[in-house]
Amino acid sequence: MTIEKREQVFISSTFKDLVEERRAVLQTLLEADCIPAGMELFPASDDEKFDLIKKVIDLCDYYVVIVGGRYGSVDDKAEISYTEMEFDYAVKQKKPVMGFLHGDPGKLIADKLDLDPELRKKLDSFRTKIEQRMVKYWKEPNDLPGQVALAIMQIRKSSPAVGWIRADEAMTPEVKAELAELRARVKELNADLKDEQRQHLDSPDPADLVQGEDEFVLECILEFHWQETIDSGNAYQRNRLKSHWNTRITWNKIFKHLAPELMDEASEDGMVESLSALCLTMAQDELLESEPEAVDSGDAQEKPKRVGGIYDAEITTDCFNDIKVQFAALGLIESGVKRRPASDTKTYWKLTERGSLQLLNLRAIRRGPAVASKPLEGELQE
Repeated sequence: MTIEKREQVFISSTFKDLVEERRAVLQTLLEADCIPAGMELFPASDDEKFDLIKKVIDLCDYYVVIVGGRYGSVDDKAEISYTEMEFDYAVKQKKPVMGFLHGDPGKLIADKLDLDPELRKKLDSFRTKIEQRMVKYWKEPNDLPGQVALAIMQIRKSSPAVGWIRADEAMTPEVKAELAELRARVKELNADLKDEQRQHLDSPDPADLVQGEDEFVLECILEFHWQETIDSGNAYQRNRLKSHWNTRITWNKIFKHLAPELMDEASEDGMVESLSALCLTMAQDELLESEPEAVDSGDAQEKPKRVGGIYDAEITTDCFNDIKVQFAALGLIESGVKRRPASDTKTYWKLTERGSLQLLNLRAIRRGPAVASKPLEGELQE
């Protein structure tokens, strides 16, 4: 289906001296399936009407200026004619310009000439300005139809315009297919939005959840020896004991330790390993070289003993799941999205944008007050 497009063309000129010429140009544009536009009925004479002219030029695809032997009425503020103001505005708006200049204005009759030397000087300057663009010269009104028709053919090739079409021709099969695709996409996005809103309504409010400096009970299983076993020389791998142990820690400390592992996604196995390492460090700090500890060894009547060696720690499954779910509910972690081989059946997690910001706040090293530098451990001193 071929769509007929019509370009709108603004016709600019002085009026009284170029009535026949304007009529010839208008008729040619109509025959070329263009839509002529001009201000014949509303000649510009003040700022308000010139604002209207600018709006009409904005809607046009091309601009035609016809110049004979008169410069035209001069605007008091701009000190140039309204025709030149229209031309300058069209150029500023990057409208393709077609100029039609009288080839020998000196032979025009007095009624079609400016006798004022100042106006003649302004006209010459205006003609020079127009001649920097597409220009054709005419001497009689009958010269214009052919020149305008040729200029329209040339400018349609060099500067294709959007133009106007009938409303009933706007809906081409391609446009209809595109609209159908867009409607389907909108429907899909609306469904996604509703799902997201539903999930948001069903999810807990982070403000109601423990977080930050709130404490959590970290539970793990320790592999250890009593100090008395070590002292007796009977500490072997085969007789290491296992026991549940727990300690209190803030959510910020857990996240500060675990989050770096999730900057580039981490498997749940890796997360368990990292949290187990945290358990081991805390158990060694709290139990070794401390007062006798009542570690649960299965004998309720057994007196507290001193722990002498801790060799391994593993976070309990329930404790790990609580931590994982809590950070997900707080919006700090989310499921990983990287593609992996089908043989990799592990579950992966990564930081959310909020989680990344939280990690930066907790672990980024900030400048403090200037202090005297201290030697690093192992650094020689004089």
